[in-house]
Amino acid sequence: MEGMESVLTILAVLGGAVLAFVFGKGMAGKKASKASEPPKNRAAEVATETIQRSFEEEVENIAKDAEGDDPAGDLANRGNARRRR
Repeated sequence: MEGMESVLTILAVLGGAVLAFVFGKGMAGKKASKASEPPKNRAAEVATETIQRSFEEEVENIAKDAEGDDPAGDLANRGNARRRR
Protein backbone atom coordinates (compact mmCIF):
# COMPACT_ATOMS: atom_id res chain seq x y z
CA MET A 1 0.00 0.00 0.00
CA GLU A 2 2.94 2.32 0.47
CA GLY A 3 3.51 2.48 -3.29
CA MET A 4 -0.15 3.34 -3.83
CA GLU A 5 0.00 6.24 -1.37
CA SER A 6 3.03 7.77 -3.06
CA VAL A 7 1.31 7.52 -6.47
CA LEU A 8 -1.82 9.17 -5.09
CA THR A 9 0.30 11.92 -3.56
CA ILE A 10 2.07 12.54 -6.86
CA LEU A 11 -1.26 12.60 -8.73
CA ALA A 12 -2.74 15.02 -6.19
CA VAL A 13 0.26 17.34 -6.52
CA LEU A 14 0.12 17.19 -10.33
CA GLY A 15 -3.65 17.81 -10.28
CA GLY A 16 -3.17 20.81 -7.99
CA ALA A 17 -0.44 22.16 -10.26
CA VAL A 18 -2.68 21.80 -13.32
CA LEU A 19 -5.56 23.55 -11.53
CA ALA A 20 -3.26 26.36 -10.40
CA PHE A 21 -1.93 26.75 -13.94
CA VAL A 22 -5.41 26.85 -15.48
CA PHE A 23 -6.73 29.22 -12.83
CA GLY A 24 -3.68 31.47 -13.24
CA LYS A 25 -4.12 31.60 -17.01
CA GLY A 26 -7.81 32.44 -16.62
CA MET A 27 -7.07 35.32 -14.24
CA ALA A 28 -4.24 36.66 -16.41
CA GLY A 29 -6.71 37.42 -19.20
CA LYS A 30 -8.84 39.56 -16.90
CA LYS A 31 -6.17 42.20 -16.22
CA ALA A 32 -7.17 45.77 -16.86
CA SER A 33 -6.48 46.73 -20.42
CA LYS A 34 -3.97 49.49 -21.07
CA ALA A 35 -5.46 52.93 -20.96
CA SER A 36 -5.84 54.42 -24.38
CA GLU A 37 -4.68 57.92 -25.17
CA PRO A 38 -7.05 60.59 -23.96
CA PRO A 39 -8.97 62.42 -26.66
CA LYS A 40 -7.45 65.55 -28.13
CA ASN A 41 -8.30 68.63 -26.12
CA ARG A 42 -8.75 71.50 -28.56
CA ALA A 43 -8.98 74.10 -25.79
CA ALA A 44 -5.61 73.00 -24.40
CA GLU A 45 -4.06 73.14 -27.87
CA VAL A 46 -5.34 76.70 -28.42
CA ALA A 47 -4.10 77.78 -24.99
CA THR A 48 -0.68 76.25 -25.63
CA GLU A 49 -0.41 77.96 -29.00
CA THR A 50 -1.44 81.32 -27.49
CA ILE A 51 1.07 81.03 -24.65
CA GLN A 52 3.85 80.03 -27.05
CA ARG A 53 3.05 82.93 -29.40
CA SER A 54 2.97 85.39 -26.49
CA PHE A 55 6.30 84.08 -25.21
CA GLU A 56 7.94 84.45 -28.62
CA GLU A 57 6.64 88.02 -28.96
CA GLU A 58 7.98 88.93 -25.51
CA VAL A 59 11.40 87.46 -26.35
CA GLU A 60 11.50 89.45 -29.61
CA ASN A 61 10.53 92.66 -27.80
CA ILE A 62 13.16 92.12 -25.10
CA ALA A 63 15.79 91.48 -27.77
CA LYS A 64 14.81 94.74 -29.50
CA ASP A 65 14.98 96.62 -26.18
CA ALA A 66 18.40 95.13 -25.43
CA GLU A 67 19.81 96.38 -28.74
CA GLY A 68 18.23 99.86 -28.74
CA ASP A 69 19.82 103.24 -27.93
CA ASP A 70 19.09 102.95 -24.19
CA PRO A 71 18.93 99.20 -23.38
CA ALA A 72 18.93 99.66 -19.61
CA GLY A 73 16.15 102.24 -19.74
CA ASP A 74 14.07 100.26 -22.22
CA LEU A 75 14.37 97.05 -20.19
CA ALA A 76 13.60 98.94 -16.98
CA ASN A 77 10.49 100.46 -18.55
CA ARG A 78 9.39 97.01 -19.73
CA GLY A 79 9.91 95.59 -16.24
CA ASN A 80 8.01 98.46 -14.61
CA ALA A 81 5.10 98.09 -17.06
CA ARG A 82 4.99 94.38 -16.39
CA ARG A 83 5.03 94.98 -12.66
CA ARG A 84 1.99 97.29 -12.91
CA ARG A 85 -0.10 94.60 -14.64
